[in-house]
Amino acid sequence: MEDNDYSFGAMEDSSSRVSYDQGSEENGQGGDSSIVMEGGFSESQLGGGDSNSGLGVIAAKADFEWSAARETTEVKKELNGNQDREDSGEDDESKNRKRPFIDELGEEDSESLTEKRVKTEVKDETSMSNSESAIEGIREDVSDNESTEALWTAFDVIKPRIMKSEQLPDLEKFWRPVIESPKDFQAWTSLLQYVDHENDVAAAREAYDSFLRRYPYCYGYWKKWADYEKKKAMKKDCEKVFERGLAAIPLSVDLWLHYLNYCRVHHAANETFVREQFERAMTVCGLEFRSDRLWELYINWEVERDDLRRVFQIYDKLLAVPTQFHTTHWDNFQDLVNQNDPKELLTLEEYEELKLEIFTERKISTEAVADIKLTEEEIQAIRKKTKERRQVFHSKTEKDITDRWAFEEGIKRPYFHVKPLERGQLKNWKSYLEFEIEQGDQLRIDTLFERCLIACALYDDYWLMYAQHLESRWNDELDNRPQIEKQLRSVYRRACTVHVYDKTTLYLMWSNFEEKTGHLHRAGLILDLLEKVAPKFDSLAVRRVNLARRQGDHERVIAYYRKYIESAKKDNGTLAPLSLRASRFAAKVMDDEELAEEFVEKALEKEPRNARLYIQLFDVRFQKKPLDFEGCVQALNRALKSKLDLEQRCRFAHRKVEFLEDFGMNVDDISAAQDEYQKIALKLQNDRQAKAAAQMAQQQASATNAPTDASAGDDATKTSKTETSATATTTYTGAYDGANYQGFQGQAGYQGQYQYPGWGGYQYPAAAAAGGWGQQGYYPQQGYGQPQ
Repeated sequence: MEDNDYSFGAMEDSSSRVSYDQGSEENGQGGDSSIVMEGGFSESQLGGGDSNSGLGVIAAKADFEWSAARETTEVKKELNGNQDREDSGEDDESKNRKRPFIDELGEEDSESLTEKRVKTEVKDETSMSNSESAIEGIREDVSDNESTEALWTAFDVIKPRIMKSEQLPDLEKFWRPVIESPKDFQAWTSLLQYVDHENDVAAAREAYDSFLRRYPYCYGYWKKWADYEKKKAMKKDCEKVFERGLAAIPLSVDLWLHYLNYCRVHHAANETFVREQFERAMTVCGLEFRSDRLWELYINWEVERDDLRRVFQIYDKLLAVPTQFHTTHWDNFQDLVNQNDPKELLTLEEYEELKLEIFTERKISTEAVADIKLTEEEIQAIRKKTKERRQVFHSKTEKDITDRWAFEEGIKRPYFHVKPLERGQLKNWKSYLEFEIEQGDQLRIDTLFERCLIACALYDDYWLMYAQHLESRWNDELDNRPQIEKQLRSVYRRACTVHVYDKTTLYLMWSNFEEKTGHLHRAGLILDLLEKVAPKFDSLAVRRVNLARRQGDHERVIAYYRKYIESAKKDNGTLAPLSLRASRFAAKVMDDEELAEEFVEKALEKEPRNARLYIQLFDVRFQKKPLDFEGCVQALNRALKSKLDLEQRCRFAHRKVEFLEDFGMNVDDISAAQDEYQKIALKLQNDRQAKAAAQMAQQQASATNAPTDASAGDDATKTSKTETSATATTTYTGAYDGANYQGFQGQAGYQGQYQYPGWGGYQYPAAAAAGGWGQQGYYPQQGYGQPQ
């Protein structure tokens, strides 16, 4: 593939294709699946564990109970043991290749291969030692290990350390578009293509590192970076890149193939190490539906070593895994059994057990089973029983894959791409996940979620769905909490720091989860992160304040309130609510009425027409012990003299009458308050009557001008006019009824949340002609709500 092929989005993972091009260059350039982003929290901030804890936990549970897939294809031809084989594509002969278990290496080829392996090891070790002292190394892990509390996110400003280079004269020109628009994928690919062809290793590493922090699911660029390091003869650094890539995208079949082919060549002399890497790949990625090539590569490698028993053991695992070409694997397994002596395939225990069964069935003495030489007929019988035992797994696999095949067929883009997914594919993923959750196999559920998050990485719905599923498990499965906690933290970290960092809900869920698990400091760090990404998010201030409050840090609570109130002065929509919260906290929790009044007074300077603030000022003074009588009256008078609308001032006048009736010592003050209330109430009544009259006149004018087709219509219109007039007259006759204000309810949005009782219960009868007042009851302490 040419370099310019990389400039188109996040490339396709060749594992999604039907062809079996093993490790080919053409197929290996796909943006692929991933489990964990790299970059983000340091290990100390996350409480230990590696970055792919999500799949790491899943892999630890893998017992290969998955079922298998169908379809058939030829098995791959054995790779030649030469330096170029890790990057080679298949030729036309691959269509007619033999089955892996009957391939053989010629004697000359075997000797040549061994000689090349030794030379390669020596060459790589030498080049590695020379390179280490020449340039800066590559970070081995996928998380930032700096001892800083700042958390990295893809939202952070890009600040390259190397902008000028003798080898790369146009480096700054390629960096500039990326810095200005970090989401410009085309600009990134142009930068990487430029640095990849030159010799400034440090500049190339910085470019690859910056890109893959933001797009860790692009398998093709992990491969390109590893190839770049290998091309520069940096074996150790090449392997570091592989490790980072595999930690970022453990489900990438192509990246595992590339890495394993690298190990086959560069660690050929250390078979134990290579086998460990194969087993590692099977544990992490072997459950992927399109992992057939990975299994076949492992089988072929063991065939090269003529270890048929290991090949048989691999098939034992593979037949219980749902892969795209399960039928082919079943056919190959049967050929393996049919063409080889069972003694070379089975464990000693199983072989002797089957022999005993055969002898028992044929009524042959079993006293000297080990010494009896089997006939061809008896060998065939053992082969048959061997296949019959595996038939159980094969049948279960086929049934399971049949249940899921329609969903798998609906997955048209299993790899990551910056382009939007079609609506049908999004719906298919959701339906598939819901189906798998219904089945209840947690290993399958986790694997499918991780596959989904690769293709749907830019859609927060699926991150939320997985997080909610894991939180539900965390609440229910007490014994599995440590394991689930690692998975859940991995999901939140990847979502919030890389893929959907602009979705505030996930931050709040993450912070809440960390607080539930006792990690209060981490919960605060996450809110710090949210503030960096969405500084104007309305709920952020309340979340930070309440987190500090639950920690018992009252000084920090007040500091936060002051900070956010100061910021809110530029946005009066949040100033009053924050000031009210701060005032309540100071009065109720800190028992500091002076500070409580201070918050309200400063808010009133900015919002003198906010009735809630006057109510809070009155309430703070009313709750004092002993009662601050003069302060309460002053607060009510201040509201009455303000520029509040007439209806609100009428309510405050009503409240003043109630207050003086219950606590006032001067009857003249009470009478004056009653007179003031009557004047405001009468004015309000007149305003309402005038408004109603104007509305009625408008309705009459509309009715008069409306065309009618029959006299019945005219009569109906007249009747309507009469009823309207009567209604208006009835509504506004007689003296003003003070009882209309008995239901002075609390402030909307606060009463329900804080359970502050509304104003009510004072059943004042309508005033007599002279405007007299009836008997009033006791004035309860909690009767002062907050008006609308």
